Amino acid sequence: MTQLVWFRNDLRVSDHSALTEACQAPGADIKAIFLWTPKQWQQHDYGLARQYSIRSALVTVARDLAQLGIPLTILQADTWLSGVDQLIDFARQHSVRQLTFHREFGWDEVQRDQYAIEQARLAGITTWVGEDRVGFDPASLLTGQGEMYRVFTPFKKRWLSQHAETPLTAPLPVPSTRAPALSELPDIPEVDWNGTAELPLNEHDAHEHLDQFADAMPRYKDQRDLPATEGTSRLSAALASGAISLRQCMHSAFSHPKFDSAGVQTWLSELIWREFYHYLLYWRPDIARHKPFYPRWDAFPWLQDETALHHWQQGQTGVPIVDAGMRQLAQTGWMHNRVRMIVAMYLVKLLKIDWRQGERWFAQQLLDIDFASNNGGWQWCASTGVDAAPYFRIFNPHTQSQRFDPSGDYIRRWVPELASVPAKAIHEPTQQLARHLGYARPLIDYKRARAETLELFKQL
Repeated sequence: MTQLVWFRNDLRVSDHSALTEACQAPGADIKAIFLWTPKQWQQHDYGLARQYSIRSALVTVARDLAQLGIPLTILQADTWLSGVDQLIDFARQHSVRQLTFHREFGWDEVQRDQYAIEQARLAGITTWVGEDRVGFDPASLLTGQGEMYRVFTPFKKRWLSQHAETPLTAPLPVPSTRAPALSELPDIPEVDWNGTAELPLNEHDAHEHLDQFADAMPRYKDQRDLPATEGTSRLSAALASGAISLRQCMHSAFSHPKFDSAGVQTWLSELIWREFYHYLLYWRPDIARHKPFYPRWDAFPWLQDETALHHWQQGQTGVPIVDAGMRQLAQTGWMHNRVRMIVAMYLVKLLKIDWRQGERWFAQQLLDIDFASNNGGWQWCASTGVDAAPYFRIFNPHTQSQRFDPSGDYIRRWVPELASVPAKAIHEPTQQLARHLGYARPLIDYKRARAETLELFKQL
C-alpha cells in the first residue's frame, strides 16, 4: 500500500506525526512530496529570504528521507490549487492509497487543504490530517463561556492546565527496511538571496542550536531584550519552516533541570505566545486578509508617506536603534525581537504609517517569516489586535535604546557612521554631530509626533 507524505511547513524527519503515520502502515511503500510555489508565496508577500530558508531545510529533509528509503519529489506550480492538481495526478500514477499531512490555519491554506481532501476522495485516496503547528486543537481551548480567548494570560493558564493531559512529543518515524534511496537530491530550485543567514535553517543545525541554548535558557529573561547579546534562541526560522517543532522546543523547556527558573519560564511563555497567534488565526482567518482584529481601528487616518516609509525600510530615519534594526534585517534576514517592537512602533505610532505596510516589508525580508506571529506582533504594536498594547503606549526609541543597548554596541555594529560616538551620545546624536559623521537627520520630532498620534487615537 503506497503512502504519500505531503511536506509543508514541517520540514524535518523527527517528531513528524504525518510521516510516523505513513511509516506505521504495514508493508507501506512510502513517498514524500513538496510543492514549490514561489508565485503563491509572493501573493503572501514572502520574499527570497523565506524561499532560501525553505530550500535550506528541504535539502536536509531530502537527505534524511533518503536514508529511510523514502524518495522526495518536488513539484513546481504557480499556485497551491494547481499544485494540488499535480499532487493528485502524482498520487494516481503511483497508486497512492493514503495521503498524510499536517493542518494549517491560514485563509488560503484552509482552502487548499479542503480542495486537496475533496480531490483525494474523488481519486479514491484516503487522507490523514495531523496537528503540528500548535500543541492543541484550537477548538479545545475555550473560555468558561465557550468562547475563544482574546487575552494571552488566561489562554496561557488554560494551555498549561491542559498540557499535563497531552503527550508532549509525537513518536519518531519508524525506519524503513528498504534500502536507502539514491543519493542524488531532487530538483530543488536555487534561490538568489543576497543576505547572510545567522540562524540555523535545517533540522540538524536547529537541534544542535537548541542543545547549546539549553545552557543559556535560565538566563533568557535577563538577556533576551539585549540586542548586542546572544540572549535569544535564534530558532525562529527553523520554527517557521518546521525544521524543528514547537513540541520539541517545549520539551526542552519542560525537561530542563532548571525548569522553575525565571529564564526557562519566560522562554516557555514566549513559545505559548507563538501558539496563541496561530490560535487567533484559526478563530479569525479574516486577519489573513489584511483585517485588524478590532475593525473600529480601521478608521485611523494612516499617512501615505512613501518617502518616510522608504527611509524606514532603508534604515535612514535618523534614530540609531531603528536604523540599526532595519539594517540588520536587510543584511541578515533577521532582527532582534526587542528591536522589532521598537522599529514597528516607530513606523506605526510616530510616522503614523499603516501597520500593514510594515507587516508586508517584514514578510518580504525575514528568513523566519511566520504569518501568524508577524501579524500578531504588528497588530500588538498598532493596538489593533487582541491583548494589544493600549493606544497610548508609544515607545520612545531613544530611551528604549538607552535601556536595552546602554553601551551602544548593537548600534555601532549596524550603523558604522556612529562607530566612534561614545555611549552617552550614540542614542540620540545632535544634528551637528550627525551631519559631521554623514548620518541621517531625524525624520520627526518624537514629542510632537507622539502628541499628534495620541490625539488621533482619542478622536476614535
